[in-house]
Amino acid sequence: VDVSGVGRIIVAGGGIGGAAVAVALQSRGFDVLVLEADASLDSRKQGYGLTIQRQDAMQAMGINLAQDDAPSTSHYTFSADGAILGFFGEAFGDKSKVRRESDASGRFIHIPRQKLRARVVEQLRPGTIRWGSKLRSFECRRGAGVAVTLADGTTLDAALLVGSDGIFSTVRRQLAMPGDRLHYVGLVVVLGILDGSVPLTQRRIFETVDGTTRLYAMPFTPSSTMWQLSFPCSEEAARTLTKDAAALKAELLSRCRGWHDPIPALLADTPLDGMSGYPVYDREVLEPAVLRPGAGAGAGKPGLAGRPAPQDRVTLIGDAAHPMTPFKAQGANQALSDAVLLAEALVQGVREHGALAGLDAALPLFERRMLSRSARVVVGSREKAKELHSSLALQPGRKVQRDTGVDMPRVVRALRAGGIGSGSATDPRGLDAVVAEVVDRTSASASHAAELDAIFGKRPAAPPADQAPPKRAKRAKRAQCSALGAPGAPPLDADGAQFEWRETMRALLETAGEAGLRRKRLRKLVLRLYLRHLSRQPEAAREEVCWWRAHPAELQALFRKHLRAAKGVGLVRTQGKMVRAG
Repeated sequence: VDVSGVGRIIVAGGGIGGAAVAVALQSRGFDVLVLEADASLDSRKQGYGLTIQRQDAMQAMGINLAQDDAPSTSHYTFSADGAILGFFGEAFGDKSKVRRESDASGRFIHIPRQKLRARVVEQLRPGTIRWGSKLRSFECRRGAGVAVTLADGTTLDAALLVGSDGIFSTVRRQLAMPGDRLHYVGLVVVLGILDGSVPLTQRRIFETVDGTTRLYAMPFTPSSTMWQLSFPCSEEAARTLTKDAAALKAELLSRCRGWHDPIPALLADTPLDGMSGYPVYDREVLEPAVLRPGAGAGAGKPGLAGRPAPQDRVTLIGDAAHPMTPFKAQGANQALSDAVLLAEALVQGVREHGALAGLDAALPLFERRMLSRSARVVVGSREKAKELHSSLALQPGRKVQRDTGVDMPRVVRALRAGGIGSGSATDPRGLDAVVAEVVDRTSASASHAAELDAIFGKRPAAPPADQAPPKRAKRAKRAQCSALGAPGAPPLDADGAQFEWRETMRALLETAGEAGLRRKRLRKLVLRLYLRHLSRQPEAAREEVCWWRAHPAELQALFRKHLRAAKGVGLVRTQGKMVRAG
């Protein structure tokens, strides 16, 4: 599509979103100028880490980030004492055993913000970014472009103005949309970077929560760690606290005193000039009709004269359009998607309606699609902010394994019972390997329990007392076994054709949870399963069933033997009449 007749598109803001939209537009032939207040690419601090969750936008712009990735293959949630509340990641998936590191692995990419910005800027033609230039105001000429005035008084003409100037957008402010204001979410966020890695963040992300305060740590580069700590705070206190680095650090150390290693040292060792904080704001979801008044469902379609109605040729992308909290790590991802979407919409508009009318057709359609996609993320990010700083964050199994059917509550109980937590990162095998071993063992137990359920079905409720089978019926059943020729001595194979005594006990006790089972109840369940197991074996084993039914005292002695063996290796523990998983 020939877009040369469109004219110049001016982008206000040369951050990640602004640079990305310029790349996407230039790759389709548009003339683009980016206005950036920074004096140069290197004039800003290196920034903090980002997680690129989908790479389709980057691929559409021809950008490969594999060389810059600080990879992670697992993600843990801990309580303040280091107990594991949940986990997920490639380290626990079926594919992890055969997976090789590759550009197309599908993993999230962890990359410093400024590094990502540099990779995007590298794709631009020389001179695309006008450094040291800040938009002061603009004037729309409906259907005929925009006049842009810079802070130094310079005036530029544009066919289209794209506001990509962040949450405090000058372009958005001048649009003067009714009821448009920032919303303080009640939290302050502190970010820090520490040179060097710690065992708990080697190819790993972790977050620790206590129901109020939350810390998130991830690889920043292969040789450094980034952390983000957030907690509730009044807006006034947040503004004051974030202006005083020393006071801010003292607050963090106080809040996390007594948390598991390495958090206290991680915070203490971060230099003041390596950390910063800010109050967290977002905005209410922006409706397309508010952003573009009068643009109903038919906007962008040909009118009576056969061409789209003239529009104010100003639009917004990224945080200027849909700012959100950082707790779903979606801000940069949404901006990158906006950039590609806008370029595609403009090309489609020009193809269908020509150079100038194509802009009027494309803008309402682009904004509806962008705001529809981002609305759920804005709302979801706000809800996530509430969840992570409440008691909901402490629920075991909140982080669910994405690749396999892991029974997370069961595994979390087994990890806690085994004393496996954040401190296991120093295990020579590695934390992931230790946890994966428990996952495999617990999954095997769960499979065994499922097999037993399939055989026996759900345990029926106890019948009313007046319907209980009389003792003489049990005696008759034993007599029947004797009549069938049950041997007069215990079977030689007292293990019953390789019956899994320990795994069966483990499965039953883990299903019961921390409460455990009464010894008598466990005995009945295990022996019932044992006899049913025998009944499914060849004829010789089935004959044992009759012998055991005729000798209940010996059958109970067999259970006690295996219970002692399971207790001896730490699989179960007993206290009085109760038995619990070890």
